[in-house]
Amino acid sequence: MLKLFKRTGETNREEVQPAEKTLFGRIAYGIHNNKGFTLVELLVVVAIIAILAAVLVPRLLGYTDRARQARAMSDLGTIKTVVETYTADQGNGVYPDTTNIGTILQNGGINWTGDEKGITDPWGYPYYYTLIKDSDGNVTGYIIISLGKDGKLGTQDDVYTTDSVQPTIGQPANT
Repeated sequence: MLKLFKRTGETNREEVQPAEKTLFGRIAYGIHNNKGFTLVELLVVVAIIAILAAVLVPRLLGYTDRARQARAMSDLGTIKTVVETYTADQGNGVYPDTTNIGTILQNGGINWTGDEKGITDPWGYPYYYTLIKDSDGNVTGYIIISLGKDGKLGTQDDVYTTDSVQPTIGQPANT
């Protein structure tokens, strides 16, 4: 144990405090102590990190799913804008059919091919475009859809837009 003394005269000295309780003493004592961390201290730190990871990782995964849905909704909004602009300006009020939608979207700056080579949703599936027809075969609208996380049509994770509905998450009514 390191001790500190002060001089009280020519030859007398008096102990001040135990060295471990002073700043200088702690620094000096720490320099000579080469023990490092104990195994218990390391295990406590690892346990705390594991608990934090177990709590935070599921929450972060939820954020990535919501971010992918938001990106799909944004993509569908952009595609819808191009379709609506074409319909109003060049289509004379007629929605493009499935044979020329690729050309129209590419002219609007969207790399549409209708398969995985073109624009895909955040889950890697292509977007789908189809016309909605009434019982007489007359075109009444369109639907653009992303299959969502599960890649299956008609499930609750689908993201879609129509001529009358803004991009929405859920099962479309007209599939």
